[in-house]
Amino acid sequence: MNICHERNRQGPLGCELSGCEPAESVLEPVGLKEGDRVVVEAAPPRRLVITKEGKTMTSPQHLELEIDLLKKKKTAIESDIRYKARQYNGNMPCEAGLEDEDTAFLILMSLERDRDRLDVDIAEKNLELYHFQGGGVSGPQASAAAPEDSKVQAETSPSTVERARFRLPQKDGRGQFLALTNAKGSCRLRRFDAETGTAFPKEATSPGDYRTAFYQELRRATPLTVIRQPNLEGDCRDRLRPDILRELQNQIQSAPGEA
Repeated sequence: MNICHERNRQGPLGCELSGCEPAESVLEPVGLKEGDRVVVEAAPPRRLVITKEGKTMTSPQHLELEIDLLKKKKTAIESDIRYKARQYNGNMPCEAGLEDEDTAFLILMSLERDRDRLDVDIAEKNLELYHFQGGGVSGPQASAAAPEDSKVQAETSPSTVERARFRLPQKDGRGQFLALTNAKGSCRLRRFDAETGTAFPKEATSPGDYRTAFYQELRRATPLTVIRQPNLEGDCRDRLRPDILRELQNQIQSAPGEA
């Protein structure tokens, strides 16, 4: 295709072909090059509007961005849980509702619920991405879908196993740390001495969700957070791991005395 400058026009019927310049010389300042996709539109009376098409994002790329956004939202909620738990445990509420025990408990449980829902959304997006890519996930999601890692994922995925930590005051003044788990339609409660980290011998299990199964304990307990969840069977069979115990104790150092 040749594009004519105004100086080469010879009346209304056209131009001198020998005076035309190649299209590249006219389009070069616009940034068009061979292989670019363009949209050509007529603009009366005697103009053509040529628009370069931008890069089109594929569906898998869009899904990866959505997954990354959901993960960042989950991180923000976890940070908010720690922030509010610190206010409550330190008896220094600076947000409305945290000065009341029952209201603070509901606020923290609501944040945990929202965090868990994000886990479900992330899992659904990963599944959708898996199908888009023909049954194989590439890039940063590859390890999550690799068949050889399926057993590890089933054991550690937050959408499969849900964990929570609480501090339960006791009349003897010692207190307990509660470790609760939801997995495969049932829940489990383990108790540890809040001073020594020693595990109590009796373990409670129940069908359903720990929030309802152990409501009587949780209604008097304070939610705590653990940055890295330990393996209770391997690392904390007889007592809490020292670093986990310190992490939990640090959250209650400035809390009011136990009832």
